[in-house]
Amino acid sequence: MHPFKYYTIRRLNPYLGVLQVIDAGKVRVYSSEGKTWRPRRVAGSERFWSETDIGGNGYDRAEVSKSALTKAIEHHPPLPFPAGDRLELWLLRKATGLPLALLNSCHWEHDMAAVTDPAWRAFPPGATDFEVPGLAATRGARHRDMLEWWINDAARPLPAAQWFQRDSNGAGTGLDGLRIEPAWRGRILPALAFPELLLDERWEREEATQLVQGYHDWHGALLLAHGNLPRNTRQRLEKAAQKRPDMLLESHLMLPEVLDSEALKVALVAARLMQTL
Repeated sequence: MHPFKYYTIRRLNPYLGVLQVIDAGKVRVYSSEGKTWRPRRVAGSERFWSETDIGGNGYDRAEVSKSALTKAIEHHPPLPFPAGDRLELWLLRKATGLPLALLNSCHWEHDMAAVTDPAWRAFPPGATDFEVPGLAATRGARHRDMLEWWINDAARPLPAAQWFQRDSNGAGTGLDGLRIEPAWRGRILPALAFPELLLDERWEREEATQLVQGYHDWHGALLLAHGNLPRNTRQRLEKAAQKRPDMLLESHLMLPEVLDSEALKVALVAARLMQTL
């Protein structure tokens, strides 16, 4: 049988949650909610095949047994799979040279892309509904634009980004990147040097702190799929996710841990009722 690997990766810059991955080498199969699986070739064409291709020519072209892949999908280990993207690309804060915002991550070293554009992006183009309760817009700017300005400005001028290999304790070994100081290659940063979620929440200005925390709360349902979260952080994200129950419909099967299962059930019922309106 083909030696499949099962792991999760984060979709980043902009953040779009977590993908479950069944990795067969030349082809990987992805799912965002644990129900629908989509294959993608690793070598050659980078296009997605439609779901109707499962068990068809897509797998043959990737030189992977279609029967083995079908079995891997039908008999995969319990969801969610363990975290697999220990290689992380971080935008660095100019004042300290420490991680500020997560730009990319991957499982394999050969997937570490060269850094050409270190700009951090909050949302896909066209997403305009992000708002932080109680925070006024500055000179009419949308909250998403304000957040992007704070993050990217903290890395200027000439922003630097560095790849790190994280270990099981959260420490990271510095690798290559963009505009990296010679002393940073091979440096080992402790777990506390890395933001707990996607962005550093420690800011001198209250506006920046509110925007970053509000961004994490906005994505609470998706961030709950991350493993090894401290209990207080998971509690905060669960409460935030209950305010956007529609997002829980897509992510609840992917959660490695639930602290308040009754509240989650209530939120899911509310989300399903909203769908019928």
